[in-house]
Amino acid sequence: MKFDVRLLPISLLIITLVLASGQAGCKKEELSFNTTALTMTFVTDAPPAELVTGLKYPFYVDVENVGGYDIPEGAAHFYLVGVGDNLKNVVTRVQNSNFLAKKTLIQHGGKERVRFATEAEPWKSLPAPFDMGIKVNSCYDYATVTQTSVCIGKGGVCSIEGEKIKTGSNSNAPIQITSLTESIQGNKLYVTFRIENKGTGEVYLPSTDCNKLEENDLNEKLKRDQIELIVRADEGFTCRIGNIDALQGTTAIGLVTCTRILPAETYLSPFQIIVSYKYKESISKSIRILPA
Repeated sequence: MKFDVRLLPISLLIITLVLASGQAGCKKEELSFNTTALTMTFVTDAPPAELVTGLKYPFYVDVENVGGYDIPEGAAHFYLVGVGDNLKNVVTRVQNSNFLAKKTLIQHGGKERVRFATEAEPWKSLPAPFDMGIKVNSCYDYATVTQTSVCIGKGGVCSIEGEKIKTGSNSNAPIQITSLTESIQGNKLYVTFRIENKGTGEVYLPSTDCNKLEENDLNEKLKRDQIELIVRADEGFTCRIGNIDALQGTTAIGLVTCTRILPAETYLSPFQIIVSYKYKESISKSIRILPA
């Protein structure tokens, strides 16, 4: 029996459609993470890019909480770095005086204008222009809340298969739970999740002293990449947090595994993770001081 070559284009079309549909069915959801928290922006012309010796200038930074966690008064620290003794009438350490509320669907995040100086004055006699790089460091308390569900049991009404973290499972914050999966070994259910710093800054334990950290205190710097963790899950779960089995404690960023004995029935159960920490970020700007 000979193959009718006139059917070849149709056959190729059918094969292409089958392959395409198979690839579409296997395609995984691409997760996206909103890592915004406390933003900082130099106020335009405060200071300008060029300062003239003998004149006076403001030094302001606008901050806004565009993440998902409230920052109480005094919980955010700001440091002006790089000024040295080139300017008079400048303070280099400021804390927020406003309550910086989290951003929600019905409200904007809390804002504040941080004032390092209202009349900063270049005062040295300069024979030529002097280029100076300044930086503002922030160090503030923050937290990430992650809400998902896990399947307790061997299957039926729900499945342990697949990724349990979806886009939107995490509150807006730099620290994110990027994966949570389940597995069964013997009579035990294992839930493993990954904690990652998806932001551009550095993460430290909540107990970190921001002032000491800014001074490069060794004990405070050793708290980097560690967080305070709380897991709220179905009764019977325990998690390996640091060196202990508990539902709350201090641990390094990375993988955490929780376990429980499988029950007789299968059901879906909420699984909440709360990660608390200090976060440190920076912005910078170049300034030129001109002779009088």
